[in-house]
Amino acid sequence: MLARAFVNREAWAYDAAYRAHGGMLYSAALQVLRDAGDAADCVQDVLLRLWRRGDAYRLERGALRAFLAVCVRNEALSRLRKARGRDRIGQTLDRPSATGDIAASVVDRESIRGALETLTPKQRETIELAYMRHMTHEEIASKLGEPTGTVKSRLSSALRKLRETFTPEEAFDAG
Repeated sequence: MLARAFVNREAWAYDAAYRAHGGMLYSAALQVLRDAGDAADCVQDVLLRLWRRGDAYRLERGALRAFLAVCVRNEALSRLRKARGRDRIGQTLDRPSATGDIAASVVDRESIRGALETLTPKQRETIELAYMRHMTHEEIASKLGEPTGTVKSRLSSALRKLRETFTPEEAFDAG
């Protein structure tokens, strides 16, 4: 009954799903994110996104509980990857050179600026919003008035282009 109401987008079903499965969803997010606030935000964002989308869950996809758990886990992993990517970029921008040479640090910053200049204006703007302003894909899409998929594709292609610019031991190492 709850699953069918969830499919039919009945408002009470989202509240009931949260009450029935919120603890498990929070635990799943917390296990990945290791931060109580981030885990709670993750669960809330997933349920809100599912409400807005409306067509994400179908009965033939299996149990509602399992579907919600997968959605929350995927979102938590996405947030974790994004945070790690930001950390790598931030470390590169802020790291002193191995010798402590200020000139080498300036060269690193200049090489990053130069690499950003190789991007299209839309790619550069997307990178800046994601990594400098720490915006989510959805926030960027809303700000730019574009579909989230477009933002994700643009960000992915921009990062690929930046990776090609640097050697593996530099900032954008995929490892």
